[in-house]
Amino acid sequence: MADEPLEPVDDTEPVLPEDADLPDDVVAGVDAVRGPIPPLREVARIKQPETIGGVIYLVVLGLALVGIAIGAAGPWRLGVTWLGGALLVATAGRLILPGDDAGMLGVRRRRFDTLLLASVGIALIVLAATIPDQPR
Repeated sequence: MADEPLEPVDDTEPVLPEDADLPDDVVAGVDAVRGPIPPLREVARIKQPETIGGVIYLVVLGLALVGIAIGAAGPWRLGVTWLGGALLVATAGRLILPGDDAGMLGVRRRRFDTLLLASVGIALIVLAATIPDQPR
């Protein structure tokens, strides 16, 4: 058995299971682990946020990106202040919204989330305002 040569495997054509429930426009093959590969337009489709917390999360993400861009462009204090402000917006959203509507803002219990977000947001703003300028 060990002396017999191995036969080459023809893997040019993907093999679909007999009972594969694929849409008619699927041309791709089958992933060995996850099953049928969906069409690219279904994979690349951008979904709308399902909760108001998802919308607030996107706003917070946008504010944080603005802060990072400002900080990278030069005035780091203003950029860090924007980041702290973004966290305070997230705090307000988490504090106001009930658990089911919080979306990605709700990670732990409401009290913990709001305490952590507010603490880090305030700390960033205070540090940006109080760190002295360094001589060059």
